[in-house]
Amino acid sequence: MKKLLFLFSCLGMLSVQGQKEYTHGPNSDVYEGIPKGTVTQYSWESTIFPNTIRDYYVYVPAQYDGSQPAALMIFQDGHSYVDLEGDFNVPTVFDNLIAQGKMPVTIGLFINPGHDKDVESVESPWRVSNRSFEYDDVTGKYGDFLLKEMIPELKKSYEISDDPKMRAIGGLSSGAICAFSAAWFHPEQFHKVLSHFGSFADIRGGHNYPPMIRKNDRKDIKIFMQDGTGDLDNQYGNWWLANLQMKSALQYKEYNHKFVAGTGGHNGKHSGSILPESLVWLWSDVVPDRVESGVYTFPKKKTNTVLIEGETAHFDAMEFTINFLTGSKEKTIFNTKKEYMVIIKEGQVKATVNGNSKTIGPNSIMLVLPGDKAILKSESADVSYYQMTYSSKTPIDLGRGKEEGSIILDFEEIEFNAHDRGGVRSYFNRKTAMCPYYEMHVTNLNGGIKSHEPHTHGAAEIILMIKGKTQMEIGNKLFQAKAGDVYFTASNVPHAIRNLGDEQTMYFAFQWY
Repeated sequence: MKKLLFLFSCLGMLSVQGQKEYTHGPNSDVYEGIPKGTVTQYSWESTIFPNTIRDYYVYVPAQYDGSQPAALMIFQDGHSYVDLEGDFNVPTVFDNLIAQGKMPVTIGLFINPGHDKDVESVESPWRVSNRSFEYDDVTGKYGDFLLKEMIPELKKSYEISDDPKMRAIGGLSSGAICAFSAAWFHPEQFHKVLSHFGSFADIRGGHNYPPMIRKNDRKDIKIFMQDGTGDLDNQYGNWWLANLQMKSALQYKEYNHKFVAGTGGHNGKHSGSILPESLVWLWSDVVPDRVESGVYTFPKKKTNTVLIEGETAHFDAMEFTINFLTGSKEKTIFNTKKEYMVIIKEGQVKATVNGNSKTIGPNSIMLVLPGDKAILKSESADVSYYQMTYSSKTPIDLGRGKEEGSIILDFEEIEFNAHDRGGVRSYFNRKTAMCPYYEMHVTNLNGGIKSHEPHTHGAAEIILMIKGKTQMEIGNKLFQAKAGDVYFTASNVPHAIRNLGDEQTMYFAFQWY
C-alpha cells in the first residue's frame, strides 16, 4: 500500500525529457474589470467513508445571486485545481469564462480525498490514506458520497441545479477515473466529465472500463479527455495506451467525447494549459450560441458576402457583410427596428441621410439610426463597402440615439494624432438607439510591435484591417489577418494585436455594449 501511495503522490516529478513546454494562455490570467468569485475552505467528516476527514473548497462566482439554480462542477484532488499558483488556477479560469458567457454561472466544489483519522496526519494531500481506495474503485460508492453527503451540504447554502447537463465532474490521474466512475454509475446526476491523464489502468479494475463501455448501452455522458505520450508506464499498465483504449471505446459507442493528445507526462502542465478550451467545449451545450471570436476573411470573389452573423452578448442579431456597387447603382437603407454601420472600403459614394448628402471615399463611415432613411449612390466604377446591421437585446432608445443622430464622417476630415506606437484617428464615442456605449477609431500601428498586452473589456469589438498583416491573440488562440479581413472579439475575451510587417499597419477598431 505504501508503494501505491508513493507512486501517486509523485505527480509532476517524472522526467520531462522530450516533452513539449506547455504554458498558460491569456484565459488563465487575472484581468481588471472581470468579476471575481470567492473561495472558502471547509472540512468534512464522512459517514460513507467512515472515520475519514478531508478538506474541501467552494468557489462562488460573483454573478451568483441565488435567483436561479447554479451549475455545479466538482473537482477531485481539489487542492490542486483550486490553487491560484498551480497548473490549473480554476477560480481565475472560471471568472473569465463565466464573464465571457462561455460557461453558465457555476459553483465549484473542490474536494480532497479523505484521510483516516486514526492514521498520523500528512502534510501533502497527495499522501492521504484514502486516495486510491476512494478514487480507483470501480463502483458507484464515491458518487454516492457526493450525492448523499457533499451536494446536500452545499445545497444548504446555495441553489444548485438538479439537471445533469448542468453538472460536471473532473479530476487528474486517479481523480479522473473517479470522476468517470461517478458519471458512469450515476449518469442521471452527472453529464459532463473532465479527465486529465486518467488512471484507466489495473490499480483497482480501471482497465475494465473500455470493454464495459463497448458492451453496455451508451450512457448520456459527455467527456473531455487529455493525456500525453510521456505518461506513466509501470506494473499497473501504460497510462497512454489505457487512455487510447478509452478513446477508442468511446468512439466505438458514439459517445460525445473529445480527446486531446500531447507529449506531457503524469502532471498538469498540458492539461492546465488547455483547461479553458476544455471547459468551453464541455459547457458548450448549455450556453447561448453566439458569434465566435476569431478572424473572418475577405471573399476571393466580388460578390456580396455575409462575413459574420449571429447573436452577441449585447445584440440579439448582428450581420456584418461586404457589399459591391457598380456603375451608378444606389442602395437604400431603412428599418425601424435595426441600426446600421456603413464603412466604405473602395471607391467614392454619395451618402445621404435624412436628406443631408456628402461625397465620401475609403475609410469614411455612415451610422444610420432606426427609422432614418439613408441612400448610398456609387460615384465610381466600382464601390465596395462593409455594412453591420444589428438590433440590441435591450429595448431601443430612440431618444438616446437622437442626441447625436445619424451621421456621415469623411475620413479625410478626421484628425490624425501621432504617438510613439503609431497614431490614431478618433471617429466617435457616443450613445445610439441600440448602444449606450459605442466607440470607433482607426489605429496606425508601427512595424513589428504589439498594440498592448492582452486585455479585456465588457464591450464586444471588431477590428477591420485596412492595410498590412497582423496577428491577434484572442483568448488562448492566435489568428492572422490581412487587409479586408475582420477580427471579432466577444465581450470580456482577452485580446491583443501585433503588426507582423515592417511598415505601419492600419485598422478600424470599434466596440459597443
